[in-house]
Amino acid sequence: MKGPAVLIVFLCLILSTLAFSAEQERIAKIEVTGNERIDKGIIANAIKSKEKETYDQTKIREDIKNVYKTGFFSDVQVDVKETDAGKTVTFIVIERPPVNVIYISGNKKIKTDDIKDKLKIKQGTVLNTERLRESVDEIIKLYGGKGYYATKVNYQIDYEEGYRATVRFVIEEAQRAYVRKITFKGNDHFKESVLKGAMRTREKGIFSWFTGSGILDEEALSDDGKLIEAYYYDHGYVRAKAGMPNISLSKDGKSISIALAVDEGKIYKISDIAFKGDIIFPEDDLAKKLKSKKGNTFRASLFQEDMLMLTDMYQDEGFAFADVAPLTAIDDDALTVAVTYEIEKGSEVYFNRINIIGNTKTRDKVIRRELRVAEGDRYSSTKLKMSKRRLRNTTYFKDTDLKTVKTDDPDKVNLDVSVQEKPTGTLSVGVGYSTYEKVLLTGTISQENILGTGKKVYLTASISSIARNFDLSLVDPYFRDMNLSAALGLFNIERYFTTYNYKSTGGTTTFTRPLTEYIRAGIRYKYERISVYHIDDSASSVVKDQQGTHDTSSVTLSLSKNSIDDVLNPSRGVISSISTEVAGGPFLGYNQFVKYVGTYGRYIPSYYDTTFFLRATAGSVQPYGGKLIPIYEKFFVGGINTIRGFRYGEAGPKDPITDDVIGGKNEMIFNAEWIFPIYKPAGLKGVVFFDAGQGFDDPAGWRFKNLRFASGFGIRWFSPMGPIRLELGFNLAPKEGEKPYVFDFMIGRAF
Repeated sequence: MKGPAVLIVFLCLILSTLAFSAEQERIAKIEVTGNERIDKGIIANAIKSKEKETYDQTKIREDIKNVYKTGFFSDVQVDVKETDAGKTVTFIVIERPPVNVIYISGNKKIKTDDIKDKLKIKQGTVLNTERLRESVDEIIKLYGGKGYYATKVNYQIDYEEGYRATVRFVIEEAQRAYVRKITFKGNDHFKESVLKGAMRTREKGIFSWFTGSGILDEEALSDDGKLIEAYYYDHGYVRAKAGMPNISLSKDGKSISIALAVDEGKIYKISDIAFKGDIIFPEDDLAKKLKSKKGNTFRASLFQEDMLMLTDMYQDEGFAFADVAPLTAIDDDALTVAVTYEIEKGSEVYFNRINIIGNTKTRDKVIRRELRVAEGDRYSSTKLKMSKRRLRNTTYFKDTDLKTVKTDDPDKVNLDVSVQEKPTGTLSVGVGYSTYEKVLLTGTISQENILGTGKKVYLTASISSIARNFDLSLVDPYFRDMNLSAALGLFNIERYFTTYNYKSTGGTTTFTRPLTEYIRAGIRYKYERISVYHIDDSASSVVKDQQGTHDTSSVTLSLSKNSIDDVLNPSRGVISSISTEVAGGPFLGYNQFVKYVGTYGRYIPSYYDTTFFLRATAGSVQPYGGKLIPIYEKFFVGGINTIRGFRYGEAGPKDPITDDVIGGKNEMIFNAEWIFPIYKPAGLKGVVFFDAGQGFDDPAGWRFKNLRFASGFGIRWFSPMGPIRLELGFNLAPKEGEKPYVFDFMIGRAF
């Protein structure tokens, strides 16, 4: 028995020795010493070794590196001690000193405070070299964002007595560099100018001093590849790819060149369009409404518009949470795309409560009457959009938001109408100028939302070298809470012409009622007393025949349509009207005439936030009862509001002897404008225009060949001191005595 007993004792000794050895290889405790300002938790997060784990020398070395990487320490050491429970690992750190002062030198282009705002290291914090390097990168990025791409930045650390540090950022500013050239490779189907138009990055242009074009924005450039791809997708190139831009800086640091490679691929056609899921409309009707058609080139933008249109159709039927999932199957061999719209309509939803939020002045009923939905109505996406448009066009609010909120009842939703009010009263005195009226002094007192009722009052006075106008208007958009607008106006107008003056005093009463969402019918009564006086001996006989004081009593019937999206900044929609004014006869008064005026204008949105505006205007005035047409009721064609490039009335009849403009019995005017943004943040826009038209007397003698033509360009700006309009019009066929161009400048008056 002695042999087996000895063997057992020997094995126990070996096992206990191995267990003790293994215990010694474990980490019993991890400690940190030497840190005074840096929290121990920051260090602990950098250490990946854990207590009770096996001690690993390689892992400890990685821990030392990780603690160094925090940037807070100038030295990191490890002390390992053996204990009965295992190894005690102690990280001994020496902290970097605190930052006492931060100096910035060499900066002339950018303010010191702006640079300090970008620093990742702050005065009073522990010196962190990693934060220093990040600060250098931020400064370089700040300079690059303003065009100084070759700017160099270094830092210096000076250690003071008392264990403190002074940090100096030394900046070597470069000259500003602009994007001078953008080139493409692989663009076989689109010109470079077209692809440049799709990008946010722009080459330096003549307005760069104001718009900032030519400045390289790295964030914008990173988006440009996606924008170019989106442009290709929208023209059928569904496999198009744009490469990373290659940026090069000229040796003198002034010019930047950008090169982009494009892999266009092939054009894909639509092979099929199908619908699946909850189909509540005839599929043929759905297909007819789609802008994408079978056999046509696949266009991503139309595809998205169709998806939104289908969603609106279902939401207009009350299915507020309808989901339209667009699915595409691309066949690279046949170069086709099969489109399937999978529709899940959800439950039919009704409006439960409509909550008005944010109005402190405007009464609830003023807001509610503009809404096209009411509590208990079936949900409608189109009516919500119409409601938001109507609220925006009241001009009472800076911002409006209509938010649908689910309730406990799946068939009902609440509508939160949130508004942010803006000041609606003005008291202003200004000085304006136009090339026609010269210096213009104006004063205005207005309130567009009296006591929050939505009623409006305007009192305006203006004095210039050729006119004195005083105008008082009162408007109630919902007279006696009816869907009827009422307005009262009083006016006193004096005009001074070269060979005569006239004065008009009177008032108007107008009622307007909506017939549909966009069409309104109106009736206006006007009474005015007009005097034509101070007639010069050299005046036209037409003017001399008007001498004296007469009165006009007239009624005007009108029909108008206004569907523009934003009255202050229109981009789409129609604004048109027709009117007939009858003076005298059953309405008494001296003057007797019938006046017809019709106008049609349309805003058409285009690419890159530009807008086309087309307008046609026609008018005619005819006397009856043996009376003459008052000269102030004739049409004076020519000037900034009719045909630019002509002086006031110059595109109409003139006295053959005195060459005075005398106005025409008829007018025909055509205007075409292309409006484009120059600098969006400031509301600065440019316009290129073409005008045609004429004033004339004999309708039978009107011919297209007799039209007068002009074209030109201009700038429009809603400045802090009022709207500014500058336009240079060129008379394309000037006659004897006419100027080849006319520059019009107007400030302080609406346009």
